[in-house]
Amino acid sequence: MKLGKKETGEQSQTSGDVNNTESNEAVDSQQAQVSKDANDGQLGGDSADLIQIINEQQAKLTELTNLVQRTRADFENYRKHTEADMARARQLGEESVVKKLLPIIDVLDTAMASLPDDLADNNWAKGIAGAHKNLAKMMGDLHLAKQEVKVGDVFDHNQHNAIQFEDGEGEREVIAEVLRPGYLYSGQVLRPAMVKVAKK
Repeated sequence: MKLGKKETGEQSQTSGDVNNTESNEAVDSQQAQVSKDANDGQLGGDSADLIQIINEQQAKLTELTNLVQRTRADFENYRKHTEADMARARQLGEESVVKKLLPIIDVLDTAMASLPDDLADNNWAKGIAGAHKNLAKMMGDLHLAKQEVKVGDVFDHNQHNAIQFEDGEGEREVIAEVLRPGYLYSGQVLRPAMVKVAKK
């Protein structure tokens, strides 16, 4: 009978050990699950923070990109305005120089127009003619051209400078005489032609 009790006790102890092992495993499993849940919760929090940081950085990047684009556009506008101002200043300087040539051109034109035929072979006259020819070439290089104005053309106050008027019965104002030629610089009126106007 004692052996039976011993066997029973050993069986009970074995059964208890098995139960304890199972309990420990269950506890370990629960702790592992809690730890996993905690880790999962922490990871979820980190993900939300990371997304927020990414969104903030993207917003800053967009703001900086817009700032760079505006700065570049402002610089391009400044460069274009500066180039335009420099070109205008250069043109005004050239116009000033060219205007000073016009009286010389007028004198040479008058001299050539009034040169007597018997002086055509004169060395002095040939020198004047050569200077006149060279000056005409220089005018082309300087983008300076004489206005195409002739008697009978309609008077245009934007193109001509009327200093005399003749009475007439007509209603149209036309050029009766060109008193001094006008000149264009780069296609724009530099000095309007001085003319006499009549009504026809």
